Order: sequence, then C-alpha cells, then structure tokens
Amino acid sequence: MTDTETSGELLLEIGAEEIPAGYLMPALKALQAGLAQGLREHELAFGEINTGATPRRLAVSVQGLAARQPDRVEEAMGPPKKAAFDADGKPTKAALGFASTKGVSVDELQVVATPKGEYLQARVEQPGRATAEILNDLLPGLITGLPFPKSMRWGNGKTHFARPLRWLLAVYQGRSLAFSLEELSAGDHTWGHRFLAPQSIQATTFSTYRDQLRQYQVLVDPAERRQAMVAEINRAAAEAGGRILPDPELEETVTNLVEAPFAICGSFAERFLQLPREVLITSMREHQKYFAVVDEQDNLQPRFVAVNNTRVKDPAVGAEGHQRVLRARLEDAFFFFNEDQQRPLSQLAGRLNGIIFQHQLGTMADKTARLEQLAGRLADEFAPELSAAVRRAAQLCKADLLTSMVDEFPSLQGNIGRDYARRQGESEEVAEALYSHYLPLRAGGQLPQDRTGALLGIADRLDTLAGCFGIGLKVTGAADPFGLRRQAVGLIHLLLGHKLKLPLKPWIETALSLYDCQLQEQPAAARDRLLEFIKGRLANDLTGRGLPAEAVEAVLSVDFQEVNDCQARIEALVAVSSQPSFTLLAGSFKRVNNIIKDNRDDRIDPQLLQEPAEKELAAVLARVTAAAAPLLRDGAYRQTLEHILTMKEPIDRFFDQVMVMAEDEQLKRNRLALLTAIAALFRRVGDFSRMYALQK
Repeated sequence: MTDTETSGELLLEIGAEEIPAGYLMPALKALQAGLAQGLREHELAFGEINTGATPRRLAVSVQGLAARQPDRVEEAMGPPKKAAFDADGKPTKAALGFASTKGVSVDELQVVATPKGEYLQARVEQPGRATAEILNDLLPGLITGLPFPKSMRWGNGKTHFARPLRWLLAVYQGRSLAFSLEELSAGDHTWGHRFLAPQSIQATTFSTYRDQLRQYQVLVDPAERRQAMVAEINRAAAEAGGRILPDPELEETVTNLVEAPFAICGSFAERFLQLPREVLITSMREHQKYFAVVDEQDNLQPRFVAVNNTRVKDPAVGAEGHQRVLRARLEDAFFFFNEDQQRPLSQLAGRLNGIIFQHQLGTMADKTARLEQLAGRLADEFAPELSAAVRRAAQLCKADLLTSMVDEFPSLQGNIGRDYARRQGESEEVAEALYSHYLPLRAGGQLPQDRTGALLGIADRLDTLAGCFGIGLKVTGAADPFGLRRQAVGLIHLLLGHKLKLPLKPWIETALSLYDCQLQEQPAAARDRLLEFIKGRLANDLTGRGLPAEAVEAVLSVDFQEVNDCQARIEALVAVSSQPSFTLLAGSFKRVNNIIKDNRDDRIDPQLLQEPAEKELAAVLARVTAAAAPLLRDGAYRQTLEHILTMKEPIDRFFDQVMVMAEDEQLKRNRLALLTAIAALFRRVGDFSRMYALQK
C-alpha cells in the first residue's frame, strides 16, 4: 500500500451566518450521526470522531478514515442452466445476455446448485472506490439534509439551511475535496472571529484547526467555551460584590450565542426589587439572556451579568446599553405588577368563566369548581387536617391566569399565584400550593414538597385525564392532546413520591362523575381506557428506571389499582428472583398455568385428597396462605414471597407423583381446584410465569 492509500483525517466545517442557539447542538449531533452512518454504509473504516460548533460554524473531524473502500466480489444469479444452454451445450441468448450485463464472458460463468435447481452465477469483482470520491458525493447531501426547526433559502439559490452558508472547509488527507454547494466550493480555509480577528485561516487537521481558531478569538469546542463563559460571568459578578445565581440552561444557551465570551456587569434601580423574584429573573433570563446576581444569602441584587461576543473598550458604556434595554422591560413589568395589585386573586377567580379549558369540557371556572370538589374529597380521605387549605387553594389555583404578569410572562403561571397569595394574606400552605400543584413540570422533575400542593396536583391531573378520555380523545404516536402522557406520568410520580395509596379505579370514577352530562363516552368505558393508559405509562416509567420488563409485566398483568402497591410487588419479585428456588418455582408456576387454563374453581374438598403428595401440597398451601394473609394486608411482599418459595418442593413432588387429569371427574376437579388456589395465591403478588423467561 502506498502513502496515498493509507488512512487519513477528514475535516469538515460548515460556515454560516449566526445559527440560533437552540438549533446548534441538535444540528451538530445530526451531522456527527449522519456522517458516521454514511461512512458505514459505504464500508469505510474510521476511528474517533471529534466535533465543534459556534454560532457561525459546525465542524466535524474523522480520524483514521480509510483511503478507499475494500474490494468486494458480488455474486449474481442468472437464468436456469437448462435455459442457458441448448441441446448441443452452446450458450443461448439468455446466457449471453446475462454475461454481457455483468461484464464477463460466458466462460467465466459458473453453474451452482440451488434448492430450485441449477442456475448460472456470475462472480464480479468490484474494486473499492476512493474515499475522496465518495466524500464528494456524500457530503453535499449530508449538509443540506441537516434538520432544523426552520430553514431558509437566500439569494437566487435553492439550498435550504438554518442561515445562509458562507464557506465550506472540507479536507481529506491534507487536500481539499472537490465538491460545491451552488456558488460555494469546498476549500481548506476557515475564518476567525467576525469582529475581533476576521482573517482567513488555513486548516488541514482538527488539532491545528482548533488551536488556530483559539488564536483568532474563536473557541470552537463548546465545552471549552462554556467553561470560559462561566469563569467570565463569575469574575464579573465577584467584581460587583455578588455571585451568579446558578442557571445551567441559560449557561447552555449563552454558550451557543457567542464565539468567545466577554462578560460585563450592569445594574438596575433598586425599586425594581419590589417585583416578585421570579419576575426579575425571568425578565433578565428569557428576554435578554442575562444572569441574575445574588448575595451570599441568595438575595437578588440590583445587578446582572451580560455576555457579549466582543470585548468592549469602555465597560461603562457597554453596561449602559444593556441597562437601557433591561430598564424598559422592568418598567413594563413594574406597571403590570402594580395593575395586578388592584385585583386580588379571589376576585380574579370569579372571572375564570372567560377562559376556555377545553371547548367540550367548559371553562376554567368549571374546572376550578370540579377541582374544589375533587381535591377536597382527596383531602378528606388522605389528610383531613388540610381540607380547608386544599379547598381554598383549589379556588385560587387558576386565578393568576387573569393577571397581567402571567399574560406577559406565561412561564410564570403558578409562581405569580404564589407570590400574590402571600402578599394578599393567604396562608403559606395555600400560597405554596398555587405553585407546587403544577409540579413536576417534566418527567423526573422536582415534586411538590407540601402535601397540599400534591393533593391539588393529583386532583388537577385526574380531572384533565378523566375529562379528555370522557370525550373520547385518543393519544397516538404523533397526537397527544393536552399533553396527556405528561399528565399521567405526573400523576404517577405524585402518587409514588408522596406514597399516597390512592386506588385509581374509584377515584377516576369520581372525577368522571363531576363532569355531569358533558362526557360523550360511557363512564365505565372511559374509566377502563384511562386505567389502561395510566398502566402503560407506569410500565414505561418503571422499566425506564431499570426494573426488568418481565417483572413489571408480571405484576401489572394481574392487578393494577394502586401504583405504590404495584411498585412494591415488582421490587419484591426482583429482590427474590435471583434465588435458585425462584427460578424453578417460576417454571413450575408456568406449568400450573398451562394445566388450569381457564379454570376458576378453587374449592378444595379435603375428602378427595388421596395421594400423599397432594395431601402434603394442600397442607403446605393452607399454612402458607395463613402466614401470607397478614403480610399481604400490610404490603410485605418480600416476606410473602419467602413463604411462597417454600412451596417449590411440594409442587414438584405433586407433579411427579399425582396425575392431575385423572379419569375420575371428581378427583380431576379437586386437583385442578388445588392448583387454581395455588395460582390465585401467587397472583396476589404477580404472574410468576412471566418471570420464567427472565430466569431462562
């Protein structure tokens, strides 16, 4: 192999106008994945893949990329032998045509035996293509195929991309590739920082590319840029006598807004500190991408830190520009805040009939009335001491939808309700619940710490789920009206997190009953469909947290009423499943199930127990049932299973020594009843037979 045939490095950079921060990392991942897939499809061996990105560029490097595809031999089947040669053994037109199509002579064709008879076969050697040639074909489509939430076309061209393309750097083995995208041709040059070092830079390897860009004020590695940005904002905050309020999501966003971070600290009038804390943070964060500054006690300070893409000569002048923009935002917020103070939440709650909850399910006033009843009943059942607080919170929990502040900052729904409730003299329990009943905001998110908010949150989700299923809404792969998957997962996490042993069936029925005549489905059908939906979400959630799918199915297939109980039974099954006796018992239970099939009669007649093995098994069943009864009542499933495991040997002896399907119908019925009673006991925990596959 010559030097030109050795593996080499591919360096690709797509240069563009500033790509939106939210587009950047998904596009980089898609570029890396798409390139790797394309190389594999072309059978090109490669090593490590490195990536980099800034608002103006997406870069990827492939180390150890083979110089060409491996040669391969293709075997192509042709016509049957009897059709390929005449009676004299001379090739027919079928053989000649096949050979011509494959680029070989008739003499090179082989006769091979197949299940259908003898056929002609051509073995065609296909030399591998050069990698540079493949890349010239592969990369243009990869670039234009990158997914963006929105893309654009510019000038007279037909190419779509997130923003206009400005240059293409594409080098393999130190040489530029030969492809173009409209007027742009691939080359070996990139560009430094747009304002601080706008020079052209030659680059042929990723290491030199990264180092050279760093010299020209571009940090192409997002992790390095984020680290530098965090150091910058911490420095700016410390110089002002404070510290940055931690905000990882904002850090990620700002990292992808700049090519090199330069932080500057600004200030605002102290009177704005009268605004609710979250309003100040949101005004800085969402609209301006500024970091809030706090003191050592975590109190907001009248300062902020902005991150620029350039170094300013006069920090005071730079800060004033940011302050002027933020001041206008805060003045608006201050006006909305003062307007809101004229209308207490209790007054706003009476106007919720002007907001539609769902066009078939009425207004937010209707929902509030249902929540007051449903949450109140939950409190009466599970926390009577909180009944008054839960009902009051239910009355007010949607009132902040009518505030000017939530109209301006929709993400602050709940936050505003909590803050205003405190200012208006509501109890802390009520105020906190106005915010916490929305938690968790996403799967795995923070749960409400207060019981009042948890009960209200459960009621809120039950009401939404019952109503939507009651009017026949269906969740499909693409359609999820009202975020019903998220609502169900939130309900599950609230019940598990607060260990609330709430039987779902009767409480769903209660939620459905509060809709009066608005529902279009029969309540029983809606209830069953919703129960099945929640069960599916619970199964996904538990398996996603590492519990074996077989154990989850073993429990949920026999009973689904209360999620804490289901989780306890699953964990108990998993805990004992590693014991050798459980493995064998699971196999025996599978055999029991196969024998009893649909038999439901578990009435055992002691007078019909004849064989020693069946007498022993009946006695062991009675003993284990008695021992398990209080344990099952207390949810002590691990201890229950330990008792059940003692039945393995008696069950084995029964199968070895007793003919279940006896000719005598009474004996047969009694033995089936014995096995059915055993199966019923086992199913109090789960269907062991479904664990048999796991053990195998």
